[in-house]
Amino acid sequence: MKRISSKDVAREAGVSQSTVSRVFNNNSGIPVSQKKIDIVLEAAERLGYRPSLIARSLNQQFTNIIGIVIRNFSNQFYIESLRYFSELFQKKGYTIMLFNIQQEGEIENDLLRALEYEVDGIIITSATLTSPLVKKFQNYDTPVFLFNRLSDGESVNSVCCDNVAGGEKIAEYLIQTGHRNMVYICGDRTTSTNRDRENGFLGKAAELGFQKLPVYEGDFSYKSGYEAAERLISSGESFDAVFCASDYMGIGFMDYINAETNLSIPDDFSLVGFDGIPLQNEKIYPLTTYKQPLKRMVEKTVQLMLKKIENFSSEPMSYLFNGEILERGTVKNRNS
Repeated sequence: MKRISSKDVAREAGVSQSTVSRVFNNNSGIPVSQKKIDIVLEAAERLGYRPSLIARSLNQQFTNIIGIVIRNFSNQFYIESLRYFSELFQKKGYTIMLFNIQQEGEIENDLLRALEYEVDGIIITSATLTSPLVKKFQNYDTPVFLFNRLSDGESVNSVCCDNVAGGEKIAEYLIQTGHRNMVYICGDRTTSTNRDRENGFLGKAAELGFQKLPVYEGDFSYKSGYEAAERLISSGESFDAVFCASDYMGIGFMDYINAETNLSIPDDFSLVGFDGIPLQNEKIYPLTTYKQPLKRMVEKTVQLMLKKIENFSSEPMSYLFNGEILERGTVKNRNS
């Protein structure tokens, strides 16, 4: 069967094609009588007509599509954020288009492809924007928001957890609970997310008298947490607390300790993660963490994005959220 067009509906209803368009698009400002509306809708129902969103977007100069760039589908934090974004944008009449990048260097091609689809806005969850890319989107009046990260020197919209404050709170929390030999397992050091968590944690620890804390390399992934635990244990270094820059690293760290050592968490040392991802089994992974207000962060991003779409300007909008320590059982008070 061929696709039913608005011309077919107009012929069936005995009205002009422009009348059909006004009934379904309702954007010309020209009123249509209720009688004609009923005739057109009945004809459309008989023929099985569905209006073309693509054709509508060409007439109205917008697509009602939001592009979302995600680099890491294995991270539950971003899977949950995608779910919230999808729900909220759908309620507002928007469709989500996903761009899955495997490596940092692929971001430019994906963003340029998003421009070709004429998306109404872009949300980037993990990537670095260059000045030329920022300029291109501004030239097209297309708003871009960084989610859960800050821009490095670029005037870009962003909604993020205050990662510096989060790192500081974790340092204060561990020191207040009697820990003196702390270790930091960092995330990807090319990202603002890790930079701010690391600076907050190490800076506050130094301010409170604990300088030059050991730092072990990671990249936010489960595997890097597992491998960092192996390197730390093999080093023979003395420690009583470990802060992993993400929950997935923390879970990887726990699995190595439980599978390959006789150590016990938190009896032998405490462990803290960052993100507050929902855990399938908190009895197996009772990971104490710094919980980001994910749902509120997504809601704010959607709110600001819609404002930018309605009234675009190159003036950046930024919003920082504070999280909270979520105690699940991997930190022991060592003051007693």
